[in-house]
Amino acid sequence: MPQAFQPSSRGSSIPLAPRLDADPRLRILTPGAPGHRGSFVLYWPQMARRADGNAAFELAVAEANSRRLPLAVYEALRVDYPYASDRIHAFVLEGAAREALRYRRRGASYAFFLPRDREESRGVLLALARQAALLITDDFPTFVVPGHLAALARRAPCPVWAFDDNTVIPLSLLAPEQYAACTLRPRVDRLLDLWLRPLVEGFCEAGPASVDWPFPPLPVEILDRSAIRALLPSLPLDHSVPPVELQGGSEEARRRLAEFLQRGLASYPERNHPDDAVTTGLSPYLHFGMIGVREVALAVREAQAPAPARDALLEQLLVRRTLAFNLARENPWHTTFDALPGWARDTLREHQGDPRPKLYSRQQLEEAATDDPVWNAAQRELRATGVIHNYLRMLWGKGVIAWKARPEEAFEDLVFLNDRWALDGRDPNSYANILWCFGKHDRPWGPRRPIFGTVRYMSTAVARKKLRMERYLARWS
Repeated sequence: MPQAFQPSSRGSSIPLAPRLDADPRLRILTPGAPGHRGSFVLYWPQMARRADGNAAFELAVAEANSRRLPLAVYEALRVDYPYASDRIHAFVLEGAAREALRYRRRGASYAFFLPRDREESRGVLLALARQAALLITDDFPTFVVPGHLAALARRAPCPVWAFDDNTVIPLSLLAPEQYAACTLRPRVDRLLDLWLRPLVEGFCEAGPASVDWPFPPLPVEILDRSAIRALLPSLPLDHSVPPVELQGGSEEARRRLAEFLQRGLASYPERNHPDDAVTTGLSPYLHFGMIGVREVALAVREAQAPAPARDALLEQLLVRRTLAFNLARENPWHTTFDALPGWARDTLREHQGDPRPKLYSRQQLEEAATDDPVWNAAQRELRATGVIHNYLRMLWGKGVIAWKARPEEAFEDLVFLNDRWALDGRDPNSYANILWCFGKHDRPWGPRRPIFGTVRYMSTAVARKKLRMERYLARWS
C-alpha cells in the first residue's frame, strides 16, 4: 500500500475551513431571499444519520455558534421513496431511536417526522426553511437526494448549504470521472495525509431552538424494536420485504466495527471465502450514514493487525468506495446501462444474439428459482438478511448477464433486485458494483467468450472449486 495510507499527522484533526467558500466539501445551493431572517440554524440529515463523526452536523454547530443562534435537527422518513419497505423503515427508525438523544446532548432540538402518506409531507421542509436562518444538509450524489436538493434550492427563502461528507477525500477534489481505481489511487494518495484525521466536535452554545414543527414529532427515543415493528403495518410500505435481524444505529455499527477489528481484520485478505465470513458487515451502516467512512478508516489504521490486512481494507474504504462515489457525482447516467464504457457496451451488444444456457424471468430470479445453487444461495442470503457476501455479489451479477436476452435487461433486473432487497442498495457502491459486472472500472479481457465478449467472465463452478463455501451453501440452500 502506498505510503500515503500512513499519514504522519495522526494527532491533529480537520477543522472547518477558515473561509467557507474555500472548503471543497461545501456547495451553496441558494443564498436565500434578500432580507430573509430566521431564528435558528437547521440541520437536515438525509443520508448521514448520526450526530457524532458527522462533518455536516459539525458545520451546523459551528454556524449556530458564530451567528449566536440556537440549533435544530429535522430528520424524516417518507413513505413514497422508491422501494419503500418495512425493511428500510425498520432499520432507519432503529437508528433514529438512539440518535435523538445524541443530537440533544450536543445542544440541538430534535424532531423526527414520519408521514403516513405523500400528501402529509407536502410543504413541511419549506415551512421549516421559512423559520430558519440557514439550512444545512448532506450532499449525497444519487437516489432521491439530488432531486430533493434541487427542489429545495428553488423554493427555500433561507440559505441552503449542502455538505459532502461521503468520503474521506472531498469528491470535488477528485473530479472528473475516473476510469478505474488505478487512475483514482494516485489522487487519493496525494490528499490523504491532509484529510484522514478526526473531526473537531463542538456544542451549540445557544442551546436548542424553539421550532414551530409543522407536524407531530414522532417520539423515536421511546420506541424499542418491537414498537417500531408494530408500527410498520399501519404505513403504506412494501410489506413483502420484511425487516431483518440486523439492527440499525450508530451504536450497533460501532459494536460491529470493534468486534471486526479484534477478531476479523487479521484475516481480511482471505475475505473471498464465504465460509470464513471475514467481512466488516458495515455496508448498510455506511449507506445510511450511521457510521462514517472516516471513523472506520481511522480505526483500521490504528488497529493491532498485520499491515497487509489493514492496507487491504483501507484500499476498499478509501479507493474502491471513493471510486463509486466519484462515478455517482460525475456521471449523470450512473444508474443506467449507458454508464458503461463504449467497449463494454459494444462487445455485449455484439454477442446479444449468442445462445443462452437458459432464460429466467425477473420473478424467477427474485425467488432464487434458477439451476445454479451458488447463485440461488446468494439471492436467498440477500432476501433473508439484506446483504450478499462481497465476492458472491460479483458472481450474482455476472450470472444474470448469461440468463437474459439483452444485457440492458440484465442490468435493469440486477438494479431492481438490489435496490428492493439490499439494505445497502440505492447507493453509489451498489451501482458501481453492478456496473463492474458489465465492464465498468475494468478492461477488456481475452479470449473473447460467448455472451460476454471481452467483458470479464466469472463462473460459479470455478468459484465453488477454489473457495470454501460448503457451509455457506448448506445454510442458504
